[in-house]
Amino acid sequence: MNAERKDMYKLRLDGDPDPVSRHYISALMQRYDGDFSKVLDHVQVRRIVLSERDRVGIGTFQPKDEKNQDSTELTGDINYRKLAEFGSESDPRAFNFDGEFNVANRGLIEFIEVLKLDVAFLYELLGASQENTIKPKRFAQTSIDEVILGHTNEPEYRKLQNNELMEAFRDRTVKIDIPYNVRLNNEINIYEKDFTQDKLGKHIAPHTVEVASMWAVLTRLTEPRKGDLTLIQKLKLYNGKTLPGYTEENVKELREENPREGMDGISPRYVQDKISNALVREYSATCVNPFMVLKELEDGLDHHSLITSDDTRKRYRDLLAVVKEEYAEIVKNEVQRAISADEEQISRLCSNYIDNVKAYTQKEKVRNAYTGEEEEADERLMRSVEEKIEIPDSRKDDFRREIMNYIGALAVEGRQFDYRANPRLERALELKLFEDQKDSIKLTSLVTAVVDRETQEKIDIIKARLIKNYGYNEESATDALNFVSSIFARGDVKAESKE
Repeated sequence: MNAERKDMYKLRLDGDPDPVSRHYISALMQRYDGDFSKVLDHVQVRRIVLSERDRVGIGTFQPKDEKNQDSTELTGDINYRKLAEFGSESDPRAFNFDGEFNVANRGLIEFIEVLKLDVAFLYELLGASQENTIKPKRFAQTSIDEVILGHTNEPEYRKLQNNELMEAFRDRTVKIDIPYNVRLNNEINIYEKDFTQDKLGKHIAPHTVEVASMWAVLTRLTEPRKGDLTLIQKLKLYNGKTLPGYTEENVKELREENPREGMDGISPRYVQDKISNALVREYSATCVNPFMVLKELEDGLDHHSLITSDDTRKRYRDLLAVVKEEYAEIVKNEVQRAISADEEQISRLCSNYIDNVKAYTQKEKVRNAYTGEEEEADERLMRSVEEKIEIPDSRKDDFRREIMNYIGALAVEGRQFDYRANPRLERALELKLFEDQKDSIKLTSLVTAVVDRETQEKIDIIKARLIKNYGYNEESATDALNFVSSIFARGDVKAESKE
């Protein structure tokens, strides 16, 4: 290896060698009559991989009862089996330097619930944090170099701040607030790790974990200051969804407005407990759906030991209502898509719409497929599609031109137009087809439990699509259809009352 190559791998170590290394350095110095360069020939550099599981570079320590814990767990202890070999308790080779401080050297040590430790352990922390040394039994101060990370809760930390006898410890403490998660997808990942069908042997209906996660995150968010932004929209922005009028910079500003956001609210532990409760209930023998979990979340609020304010409890219940509304929209959307998932019918509707848009933009007429006569573009059909995705009348021309320009660009490249390449148009066509088919399927008749054979066949097709495309099983698909049918039934009642 040339000199330039060696320079790339220079190592600088601060602090003194550990007792075992000091012992061998002393022995080698005697062997080579004080020639330190020859001693260095014995030095070997090894690459290690930090691993808490293998106790390499990462140590963890947590409080136990006083009888079963002493400071040797941090700094190591005498190996009595080797005393006979080396003859002295002060010989470093007869000592196990395997305490958590030793394991974590050049790495990180984590203190779980650090402020619940006995005072004797806190003394060890003082020297380790300030002087970077520890005091193993029967040995001199020994150098360490590691990050010391302790965590606790806010009440314990406030208690420390008010304790004048702990001034030295307070001086050496850097407080870093770690809020609860406020990103929906991350919260879902927390629960999906434990609650899966493979582990539990029960079917978890789609969106069950999602609605629980949604509610948990909402309890941690502060109300937006902007009047046009709802809390559920704020949750979606934090989760990476784009909303009209909001950029990444706006989302950053929202976070900066509330530096303590996430420091309060429902913990994941509470949600995990309530999902577990729902799983063992008699009514959830084979399947757990969102409403079972939401009921458990609500019932548990009366007995939640950390909720001391009636206003807070009421706010959490109100947020459950918000989540139920959001879930209703989600499942209604899936049922709508399942009803209108006939690709052949969507393709025909799309072809009809495109023909009329082409005639409209080019000021031509459309040939009626049945009569063969030339007719004006069907404005009613075009608007019935466009209104489904809230294209205002003032922007219909722009939208139609965008569609035709896109089709023209594809034609130049020798490619054919596919409605699925345009998510907004695809959604508009699905909603239009759903509207056209809703009455023929008579979904609202489900709530009466009296369904004719033809309707039942159509409903079975919808169930099959929900199972295949959205992860439902027979029971959860039936529950979803019953829920959505009740929504439409209420809608029909409202419409009749208005008339």
